[in-house]
Amino acid sequence: MKNLTANRIIEFRQQIKCIGIFFLICIVPLALANWFSENRLVFHIILFIDGWLTWTFIEYILHRFWNHSKSADKQNAIVQRHLHHHTHPTEIKVTGKQRLAMVLIGFVLISISSRTDNFITFLAGIWIGFFWFFMMHYFLHQRWSKKVFPRLLEYHITHHCKEPDRCFGISCTCWDLVFGTGPSSKKLISEKVTAFYFKGHKHD
Repeated sequence: MKNLTANRIIEFRQQIKCIGIFFLICIVPLALANWFSENRLVFHIILFIDGWLTWTFIEYILHRFWNHSKSADKQNAIVQRHLHHHTHPTEIKVTGKQRLAMVLIGFVLISISSRTDNFITFLAGIWIGFFWFFMMHYFLHQRWSKKVFPRLLEYHITHHCKEPDRCFGISCTCWDLVFGTGPSSKKLISEKVTAFYFKGHKHD
């Protein structure tokens, strides 16, 4: 019980530290957006990038502190579902309806932001970031990804099979770099590990 409480305190402090650093970093693009407010194209580009960056941080926080929480109850549904994903890495699917819905929502947000000419572009950036994460996670569990996204694939395999407490970034690895949770070594991924990761896929 004491260890559980101690872990909760440690994780809480780590999250607060991460969030604080994130806000300090994001102040810069917001200040730039305000600085270039008269140039609407630059204004919207900066806001969109900042929105995307915000999603990558949310992705990192959720993956590190929610999916891999050391203080959560072992029967926690979120932790259990993610643990199942680690032990059954190929059981991940993205339906055509899901893809279509995400594309349509992204299109609507971008259309609204272009018409209203305001900070909704930031939300569009977050949504596109989420969509890219959603698809990228699916891509990284397909054999063909080793030809298209070799570095991200190796990074994700490291998280899945070698260092589950590191390499939390999926669509973007920058926050692992910022917070020191990247891979602890640069050892090559063995064929045995790769075979486990892709088990269930019979074709490249």
